Amino acid sequence: MKPARVKTAGHGLVAALALAILLGAGGLLAHGELDARFRTRAQARSIAALSQAREALLGYAISYDESHEGQGQGYLPCPDTGNTGSTALGACGPRGVAAAGRLPWRTLALSQLQDGWGECLWYAVSGSVKHNPKPLALNWDSPGQFRLWRGDGHSLPAASPDGLAIAVVFAPGPALAGQHRHGADHAPCTAGTTLNEAGDFIEAGSDLPSIAISDIHQGQVGSTTRNDLITWLGIDDIYDALRRRSDFAPRIDHIGETAALHLASRLTDADFVARHLHETPHGQLLTGGLAAASELGIAAPAGSAHDNWRDQFQVALCKDGSDCITVIDPELPHTASCRAVLLFGGERIRSGDGRQRRGTAAERADVAQYLEGDNPRHFVLGIAEFHGTAGFRITDPHRPASQDVVRCLN
Repeated sequence: MKPARVKTAGHGLVAALALAILLGAGGLLAHGELDARFRTRAQARSIAALSQAREALLGYAISYDESHEGQGQGYLPCPDTGNTGSTALGACGPRGVAAAGRLPWRTLALSQLQDGWGECLWYAVSGSVKHNPKPLALNWDSPGQFRLWRGDGHSLPAASPDGLAIAVVFAPGPALAGQHRHGADHAPCTAGTTLNEAGDFIEAGSDLPSIAISDIHQGQVGSTTRNDLITWLGIDDIYDALRRRSDFAPRIDHIGETAALHLASRLTDADFVARHLHETPHGQLLTGGLAAASELGIAAPAGSAHDNWRDQFQVALCKDGSDCITVIDPELPHTASCRAVLLFGGERIRSGDGRQRRGTAAERADVAQYLEGDNPRHFVLGIAEFHGTAGFRITDPHRPASQDVVRCLN
């Protein structure tokens, strides 16, 4: 009988071990399921925070003139580099250089946004749109400085003529190997606001402040190498939103009216004409770009608006001083004869055979990237006929207003 008892005891031991293994495996599976569920929820919180930050930045840009009277629209705030939630003095660095730091949530009138792992958001802004020091020009063709990439190595184009983002917001996620984060006394966010410490939070790190283009990668939750989640703005995002404001078209039209008024008198000055306009191949016209506000006598704040937009304008003048230019306005039943014209190209055409590109210096020097139909050829060759409306109009707020504007100067 003793062997039988040993055999029974052996079966019991095996059963107990099997039960322990099953219970352990079940625990591991449950733990894995809970971990996955936590990451999913954390990712959702991060995405929600990023979305809120993006909308706040967009709102800040399109309402900038309301909080900074006379300074125009489209500017974005400098980052928070003092861990206060607000933009610190000198936070943006020199003109034209991208800046990076914490998202300035107080400046944006937000609560203290955190990602799904409790980290405050980070933020980078291009020198082309930051509000201090302001760029020399800001309009719907302003370049971005951030090239975006998906985790699989494919690009993520921003809505802009160059495909580059003008601003990026980062949700850092949990610390990766090599990233060291520590407390910050009573500051609202974990310490690490200087760019020397940025690499402990975002993978792009201290490489962001630059006059060059920076590469930024969309990370993935759970990755051991890149886990930053990002959202971004392209310059088109800002001007698509501005186009839906009822006061935007009148603002742009007023810039053209002011330029035309001041330009008309300057075109009687032979020295001014010689410096700014050049003879065309047909020899009938003198053509060139629009002079700066200082040369036209346009004072601030109208002068700042003028300089922001003057690269969108072209000038044509009858060489012999006659009213040799014919202007055909599709909204009027008759033509006009003009001594000179001020042409405004409007927004670029973004799709189709007539797509216009203004992302490089060569493209921006090509009037065909601004003017439409026969206008580019007539301008380049000096053919004294142009087609366009007398003022800037937005007929559909959801589509680029690309129609040429031709103002007659006499």
